[in-house]
Amino acid sequence: MSRSAIRRWLTSPLAWDLLLALFTVAWSFIFLRLFWPGRVNVDIANQYLQATGKIPYSDWHAPVMSAVWRILIDITGDPGSLLMLQVGLLAAAAWGIGVFVHRSGAPRWVSLLGPTIMVTPWAVSQMTTLWKDSQMAVAILLAVVLIMITRLVPKTWLLWLPALALLVYAVGVRKNAVFAVVPIAVYGGWCLVHLWRHRRGRSGDSATSAGSAKKGRPFLLTAVSSLIVLGLIGGGVKVTDAVIDSQMGVTKTGQISQIFLDDVMFSVPESRLQSSDAPRALKDHISSARDKCLKRGEIWDAYWNCYGRGTTGKAFSPIAYQDELKSLWLSEVVTHPVSYIEYRISVYSSYFFTSKLEYWEADWDGDAQKARLPAGSAKADYIFRPYVEDFALGTFPMLFKPWFWTLGAVLLLGLGYRSHSRTRRELNASAHRPRSFWSEITVLAASALCYIFGYFPIVPANHFRYTFWPALAVTFAFVLWLAQRRIQRVRNIGP
Repeated sequence: MSRSAIRRWLTSPLAWDLLLALFTVAWSFIFLRLFWPGRVNVDIANQYLQATGKIPYSDWHAPVMSAVWRILIDITGDPGSLLMLQVGLLAAAAWGIGVFVHRSGAPRWVSLLGPTIMVTPWAVSQMTTLWKDSQMAVAILLAVVLIMITRLVPKTWLLWLPALALLVYAVGVRKNAVFAVVPIAVYGGWCLVHLWRHRRGRSGDSATSAGSAKKGRPFLLTAVSSLIVLGLIGGGVKVTDAVIDSQMGVTKTGQISQIFLDDVMFSVPESRLQSSDAPRALKDHISSARDKCLKRGEIWDAYWNCYGRGTTGKAFSPIAYQDELKSLWLSEVVTHPVSYIEYRISVYSSYFFTSKLEYWEADWDGDAQKARLPAGSAKADYIFRPYVEDFALGTFPMLFKPWFWTLGAVLLLGLGYRSHSRTRRELNASAHRPRSFWSEITVLAASALCYIFGYFPIVPANHFRYTFWPALAVTFAFVLWLAQRRIQRVRNIGP
């Protein structure tokens, strides 16, 4: 091969794609090497014990994660395979964004931001640990990237199958992911309608295509298509849970009773509690536990903080009097919305403006040792803890607060609303129809907002893992926005 041929290949899009892939793989290898088999808390240890068959399956945590972990362990023989899946999903999404940005005409330095997202402090902080929140976030992100490919690359509609599977897994692993998935289902429905209209326009004559172009937006068709996508995701979750239940015999624990307990304990005054028809043992337990929580300055997550957990006192044991607790919630909480809203605002404010558990240290892996999980490398903390906690959290604490990512999502939505219609007109007038990322920017920002606001009635703590998906979504949306700006400047087709 001549020097000129080598030079042409090195400057080709394929060579740059491979360079982005090498960057992504190198970082993934370093990360897996240092944090293998993944950091573990009490929740994750419980799911690992289920995955290895040491304890029965229960629905306190999503059994689908334990089932997937079990399959991975059966295939690889290594519990760190779940961390590999988690990092691999993020790596695939980051590389995919980098390739799209580059091949759409943005400068190469912008495309480098795709893989670079993997090394941001907020990504490093959560990817170390096998949180179901991290599993959910990377699954949703890759699903959006796959749907994006079907929209922009011809003859790739088969990618809808893994995209739907990822969205089913995301909702299955964390049920409140539905708040984040609804905007994505709308986006998916819009993409399907867009694909259908494009194929229909290409199969007809020019007059038919022109007539179709003049028609208004097919809102009804998009709504129906979105509902179909959402129905497929919901049906997939139901079928998956049913299959796991039939194979593993999942024990029902009534985990939602934790929310009822918090609402009753902290929004119902003592006088109303004692005058209710609830069993005396339940009322006395709630009353004494409330005093303990208030002395500790805790106003949420009573099950773990002061209630003494469930009937056996062990972690994840069901709360006694669940039906009576639900009746108490219906009679004393729902019927007094003002006190309920006051309580939920106070809880949500703590979540929205503060954070903790930004980084899970190796010394906290006591539950992993009890579950006989292999110990990870202690060197990782010397390398990454100062980067996450001392540098990022100490210098820019807003990076770990929900309000910051909410503000970022709102700004991106405003930019999308302002620029999308103008860009669309330019795209329609352009002969070469350059790509636009405004729909992806909008859906990522909307999904982040819906997920954050969806925590209002259920938020149990101010852990940063609850904000990981919004942070990831807004970061990727920002990369796409920056790429769109550069593309518009180069082609002079937009603002």
